[in-house]
Amino acid sequence: MKALPIAGFEVPDRYHKDLLHLMVVGAHSLYVYWEISDRRRWLVAQHFECDYGAMPKVIRLYDVTNMYFNGSNAHAYWDVTTLPEANNWYLHYLGANRTYIADIGTYTWEHEFIPLLRSNCVATPKDTEAIWGEPIQAVVPEAQSDRVYNRIMPYFFENIQVYSPYVR
Repeated sequence: MKALPIAGFEVPDRYHKDLLHLMVVGAHSLYVYWEISDRRRWLVAQHFECDYGAMPKVIRLYDVTNMYFNGSNAHAYWDVTTLPEANNWYLHYLGANRTYIADIGTYTWEHEFIPLLRSNCVATPKDTEAIWGEPIQAVVPEAQSDRVYNRIMPYFFENIQVYSPYVR
């Protein structure tokens, strides 16, 4: 059996898809990487009537600890202006035991933030030892209440099929 030559295989620079992914590095650091497709770049350039490469690239990091995030109700947010050619960034000096979501976007001439993509949600670990008996993860208060506006309560066991090796 002949071995395949590995010199001919390369990881592509771009996948031509929209993605923004947030990852935890440590209790006080996050790593974010992104790719903005050519179609979205073209749409943004057409909307603002300027070259996409000349527009500022901004990461907006939201602190959404213990809340249902609707896009505008974060505890706090921070803007980080990146280099135009960057496709990844490290975010340092963050709070431990907090939950974060990131947007990648740009500014208008009036310095208004325009989001292009939203990331996944991540939680930084605690930087202290847990007290005996303390819950590992806090529960969002709305999840414990019976009635929350515009939310359907899940019924977990409605559609669960139990697997058993003895049932045929």
